[in-house]
Amino acid sequence: MEPRHAAPEGPGGLERRTLPVDHPSARAVLYLYACGLALLHLEQARRPDTLTDLAVWRYRTYLDDRAWTGRLLTLLLDAVLPPGTVCPEPSYVLSVYELGAHAFPPEQLPTAMQLLATPSVLVDRRDPTNIVGLGEDAEQALFTGRWEHPDAVEFSGAVSMGLAGWSGIAYHPLSTERALTTGEIVDLELDVQALWAVSIHVQALIEAGQDPVMHGEYRRSCLASAYSRLTQSGPTETVQHRLMRKAILATSELPERLAAARDALRP
Repeated sequence: MEPRHAAPEGPGGLERRTLPVDHPSARAVLYLYACGLALLHLEQARRPDTLTDLAVWRYRTYLDDRAWTGRLLTLLLDAVLPPGTVCPEPSYVLSVYELGAHAFPPEQLPTAMQLLATPSVLVDRRDPTNIVGLGEDAEQALFTGRWEHPDAVEFSGAVSMGLAGWSGIAYHPLSTERALTTGEIVDLELDVQALWAVSIHVQALIEAGQDPVMHGEYRRSCLASAYSRLTQSGPTETVQHRLMRKAILATSELPERLAAARDALRP
């Protein structure tokens, strides 16, 4: 393993370091947050024949990638923690899709973006170990009906199309020179997911009847600072950044969860 490298702070202002790792089919970077959280970012390129094909791949690889991540974290922790320490299982996966080239006619593109952000409607997930697609007819029916997810939030504009859902983000740049980059979207999501995980951890401790404890700077003041950074517009923030941030925060429910965790950590 290469040594960890300090990474610039993200939109939430959290201290983090990076560790490039070898993954069988993706560019992989492990983000290690000073609050004790690890996030794995996988970057993969796909050219599916249909959106159903992409949805099936997404859900099938989730199982494999979560298991792979668990083994990676166990290996890393075994090197620094006492023998017998149990490594927690990776708990969540979020997808960010950047749609580059496509063959959708203009009237179908909005539905395609909806299905990218919320592909669960294209698959049968009753058996998590054998995810199957619902078929070409089911996908075409959704296009014919111009399907929209009721909880998805758009952040489109003149230079791009964007859509945020609970478990996925879809983005299609119309002007590559002026649109958001995938890196900018991922950078926000890394901090959002990190803070979401911290909030859920605090909530789980409370529900288990334990006092939530976070050391030093990661007590209430840190969460309050992150909350302010993520929910308030910055002086140099563009309209695209503001719309993206508001959509992602709304669909993740992070502000409410973060506020509850902050209050639970009152001195």
